[in-house]
Amino acid sequence: MKIIPAIALLLTSLFTGHAKAQQPASEKSLLWEVSGNGLDKPSYIYGTIHLICESDFRITDKVKKAFDKSSQLVLEADIFSPEIKNEVQQEMMSDVPLSKKLAASDYAAIDSILKLKCGMPLKVLDNYKLSMVMSLVAIKLFPCTAPQSYEAAFDKMAKEKNMHKAALEEVIAQLKLLNKAYTDSQIIAQVKSFDSAQAGTNTMVALYKAEDINGLFKYMTTPDLMDENTIKWMLVERNNDWAEKMPAMMKKESNFFAVGAAHLPGPIGILALLKAKGYTVKPIMN
Repeated sequence: MKIIPAIALLLTSLFTGHAKAQQPASEKSLLWEVSGNGLDKPSYIYGTIHLICESDFRITDKVKKAFDKSSQLVLEADIFSPEIKNEVQQEMMSDVPLSKKLAASDYAAIDSILKLKCGMPLKVLDNYKLSMVMSLVAIKLFPCTAPQSYEAAFDKMAKEKNMHKAALEEVIAQLKLLNKAYTDSQIIAQVKSFDSAQAGTNTMVALYKAEDINGLFKYMTTPDLMDENTIKWMLVERNNDWAEKMPAMMKKESNFFAVGAAHLPGPIGILALLKAKGYTVKPIMN
C-alpha cells in the first residue's frame, strides 16, 4: 500500500497514444526558470516522468544547480507522508466488487493479463477500483523490475539539504480527480491494450530523454485515449489550480517545482498560464 500514491501519479503518463510533435530546439528543455513580476529570486519548474528505468534515469548538472539555488521543494502531492496510507487505501476501495461490476468477458480478459504481467489473479483486487488494477499493470509497461522515481530522488535531496517541502494538492484530491477522469470502459480498454501501450512507453521515454515536452504533450493527449473529460480533470483543472497557488509560493521564496512534464507545455500548460500572469518564463538549456 505504500506505493499507491506514487502509482497514482504515474497514471497520467502511461496508457497513451503514439502521436509525435516537433518543437524548436531552443525550447526542448525539462527545466524552466520563472522570474520577474516582483519576484526577488527566480523559481524553477522541472518536468518529471513519474517512473523510468534506472538505465534512463538521470539528474543533469543544470537540474542540480537549480535545485541548489532553491529553498523549497514543491511536488504535485505529498506522496511520501506516512499519515496518508489509510486514507489512500480507503479511496482506492470499490463499493461494488469487480467480480460483480464487470462483464464476464472483461473480467476474464483482465484476470488473464494480470496473471501474465503481474503474477496475480484479479480476485486479489476484487474490492478495489479499476484504477488500482490499471496502476499495477502500468508499472509492468517498463522493461525493468524496479523503475526509478524522480519525486523520490528529489525528496531525498531535499532531506539531505534540510530544505522546505510543500505540495500543490492533496493526494486524496488527486485520486478523486483520477477517478473522475477515467471511466471504467476507458480503463478496461487500456488494460486490454497492454502490448501496444508497452511499445508506446518506449516512445514516451525517448521523448522525455530528448526533453521534448511538446512532443510528450501531443503524445499524452491523443484523442483515442485521453478524451476531453480526461484532459479537463487531469490537466486543465489541475494546471489552473496550480498556477493560482504558485505565485504566493514564489513571492515568499525560491521554489523547485517538480511536476509531470505534460503539465508544462501548450496553451493549457502552467508555463503559458504563468506567462499570462506577467512572469518571465524561459528554458534553461545548460
